[in-house]
Parts: sequence; C-alpha cells; structure tokens
Amino acid sequence: MTDVLLRLRPIVHATPTATGLHVRGWRSSFSLDGGKGLWTIWERLAGPLADGVPPERLAVPENASPAVARALELLIGQLHEHDMLVEVPASWGGDGPPGDIASWLESVAARPVEAWRRLRSAVVVVTGEGALAGHARRALAASGLDAVVRPGPGLLVEAGGHAVAAGCAADVGFVVAPGGVAEVSADAVAVAARLAGAPGEPPEVLAALVASAAAHRLVCAVGGMPDPSTEVVDMWSDVPAAGPPHQAVLVARVDPLRAEYHPWLSAVRPREPNGTLVEVLGDRELGPVPTPLPGELPQLPVKLAASGDVVGCGTTEHAARLDALLRAARSLAPGGAVLGADRVHALGLALRTAVRHLPGTPVAEESWAGDPTARRWWKAVVLRFALPAEVEVTRLGPRVVRAVVRVAGEELSWAVEAEPADAVAFAALAAAGRAQAEGAQARRTQAEVAQAATGAGRHPVVAAEPAVLCGAAPVAEPDGAAAPWTGRDWHWPYGLRAGEEEFQRHLRGLAAEVEPVALGPVLEAAGLVGFSVGGGR
Repeated sequence: MTDVLLRLRPIVHATPTATGLHVRGWRSSFSLDGGKGLWTIWERLAGPLADGVPPERLAVPENASPAVARALELLIGQLHEHDMLVEVPASWGGDGPPGDIASWLESVAARPVEAWRRLRSAVVVVTGEGALAGHARRALAASGLDAVVRPGPGLLVEAGGHAVAAGCAADVGFVVAPGGVAEVSADAVAVAARLAGAPGEPPEVLAALVASAAAHRLVCAVGGMPDPSTEVVDMWSDVPAAGPPHQAVLVARVDPLRAEYHPWLSAVRPREPNGTLVEVLGDRELGPVPTPLPGELPQLPVKLAASGDVVGCGTTEHAARLDALLRAARSLAPGGAVLGADRVHALGLALRTAVRHLPGTPVAEESWAGDPTARRWWKAVVLRFALPAEVEVTRLGPRVVRAVVRVAGEELSWAVEAEPADAVAFAALAAAGRAQAEGAQARRTQAEVAQAATGAGRHPVVAAEPAVLCGAAPVAEPDGAAAPWTGRDWHWPYGLRAGEEEFQRHLRGLAAEVEPVALGPVLEAAGLVGFSVGGGR
C-alpha cells in the first residue's frame, strides 16, 4: 500500500451532449460545451483514470494540439474542483475491504484508506432487540464490520466514541444525529415523545429502513465521512438547500414508505440554528409548535397563517407565518415573556410594550392621513371590513408615537413607532387581520361548526388580546426593492428595521429597563429571544 494512484471516483458518470458532455458525481456535476470532440477526449482520459494513474502523470501531453490541451485542462480542472478524483492505494493488500466496500469508500470518502482503517479498528456494539437489532447487525456486516449485540430498549449502535440512537413504532421510526451515548439516548427519548407513534411492532420494511439508516450514520461518523443528512436534496425546489437540516433526524413512515431528514431542537446539545425560524421551530414532524400555514384562511387584503389554533397576520405570507409561529411559541415560554425572532425584534417588542400605556399628547389626523400605507390599511378596517373603528394617535416622546384602534371602546390593536404614519399602518394592519380572521370563522357552515363540536375538526381561534405588529421584525428584502420606480408604500414595512436601533434608544428614555428572560434550551436553540417588561418611567 505504498504506491498511490489518482483515480476517477467509481460513482462518476458522463453523458455526451449535442455540444459537449455532462459529468455527474456524488455531490455535484458540471457540463462543458465545445463540440462533439469533447466526448472523444473524455473517453481517452476516463479510461486510464478509472484504473488509476500516478498523480504526476495526470497532465496535458506536451505534443497535444492547443485545442486538445485546452479541453484537457478544463476537464482535469473540473474533475478536481468537483471532487471527482481520489487518491487510492495501488493495491489495498490482504487486509483491504471487499470490492464493493472499496468501491463505496472510493466514491464518497475524502481519504478511503484512512476511513477503512478507522472502521476496521472500531469495536461495534448494537444494543437492542428484535427486528431493529437484527437489521442493524446485518447492515453493519454488509459494510464489513462485525458487531456485538446486547439486549436493550430501542436501538443504540456505538463504535469508536460515536453513537447513533433510533426507535420504531408501528407507524413511524426515526434515527437521531450521531453523538455521545448519553446525548443520542436523551434525544431518542425526546424524539419518540414528540412523534408519539402508534403502539405495536413495526412492519419489517420500516424496521429494516430505520436500522439500516442508523448503521449508515454510524459508519459515516466512525469513518470520518460526511453524515448522510448533508446529502439531502429537495426534489420539489429548483433552489439548492442552504445546508442540511439543523441537527437532522431521519423520520420514516409507512403507507407510503418514505424517509426524510427533519430539523431537531435538542435540549441536551443545543447549537446555533441552521435554517429559518419557521423551518426549525415549526417543522411538521419535530417542531415544538404546529407548522404555520395559510391553509384555507383568506389571504386578502391581509396575509393570514395559522399555527395550530393561533392566527398570525402580516403583509406577506412569510411575515404572517412568522407572526403565527411566535404567538404559538408563547405557550412554551415563561409567563409574561415577550418573544422575538431575534434580539432586535424581542427588545423592540418589549420596549414598545413597556411604554404603551404612558400618557402623551394627541397627534392630528393630518400627520398620517396623507401617507399611502397608513391610508390603505385604515381604509381596509373601516371600508373593507366596515368596522365602526376609531384610531387614537398619541405622541409619547419626541420620536415615539402610539396608535390604538378601538371598536366600541374595545381595543383591537396597538402599535408604537417613530412616525405617526407607521404607527397607524401597523395598528390598522393588525386590526384588519383580526377582522379578516374573525370573518372567516363567522362564515363557516353549520355543518363545520357541528363537526368541530364533536371533536372531529379543529379551527384556528383569533386571539382575544389586542394584536401588535412592529417595525422591529426581520423582513426579507423583496424583489425589486432597489428599483428606482418603487417607493416606501410598495414594500412597506421593509426598510423600517434599519432605523430600529436608534428608535430603541428613544424608547429606553421613556421605559423602565427590560430584562432578558431564559426561554429554555429548546426555544433558545431555535434562535428565539425573550425579555420581561417593566413599566414606563
């Protein structure tokens, strides 16, 4: 095993195209255009590379024509760039892996020889019983590893300081991310409780899938290879995934048989979240709050989304989903905590809450009525939904304005912002969203009401407390935001957050100190921030 060869990974395949060729590997692919002669050059290059060549010999021949030399430079460069070449021993020797395992290691491992040495030196222990343990042992044996099987609940496979835990109910199974024994065991208990699978023995096909996936994740961890969750591909999106799901847990179900990686917020090994708050906290399988979705809620003029029984609103679908998610997450937070998507958002909400009841001086209607955004949402309240509403606008400080929307003395919504127009716009938007959601409830048929009364159906419930939206919330940059023909009213409230830190300095001059609140490992692992609120000065 002293001689080293540079070899084309066995997983790499090429296809001729009308103008060149397309080459695909384990994780990436590339295409080259330059005429049909490219395929001929590829065939002459790929043949020796499949068998392996000394690294110093992989070079453009000196007698090659300029066109061929350029093509070879491109091909060799692309193969290196896309990690389609790997260094392997000229001969694995007597202690080398079987042919199929050697081919797999050469396809996926950065250093196949080192990966095989790690695997061969590891002592593998499978703790479990029944079909799960049996399938895990067979999967490990197929990878060239012998395992010692011990009785125990669930499934735990460990070797070389790494461990993977899994479980399987009658209808659902899971495999947690690799880690220490104590960590993966605790995660497995929590994931099983979150999934709440049906009692009974799992179908053989589900047990085989789950156990094999657990063995696969362990083999990759021990061998120093990427976790299988890093290879996740969204078949329904043209946009490549930003990365693997946060602390990915494989969830498998039957009818039909399927398996997919989902983000998990671990209480025993919290980490910085990978993914958006909605994706992580509201995951449909493992999120601690129900996935916020528009569902059958009306979407005009306000965007609405429901997270379980809680309705949120906003100017875009993402804003409505985030609002619903945060409202639903309050049930998991300490009482009285003000939650935000990040520190700026949470602090902004807390400071606004602290000053909302302070006395002030009235602000004339002329100061906001000419603003297109404020006028649009106020018209939605009084014209679109025909509410006999009143808005009270009060200046609390030099750069602090409060707006409150009431109907017959009942407070529907409020907002505190730097400008009267923004305060009225947020308060009116929240009031319109509430009216829109309440109208959707009122329009349900008597049959639906009867179904809900029997427990056969559940419907979102509009919160009774006054609604609040604000300019501290994170807002993604909309398409065309920089176009010269657009104005503030096109993309409002985008852009308001840029002045939030300065606005919060004005709020601190009016409000008592707000204090950070510990939300617990799960909510904090999701990236949520909380503050407790005192009174105004």
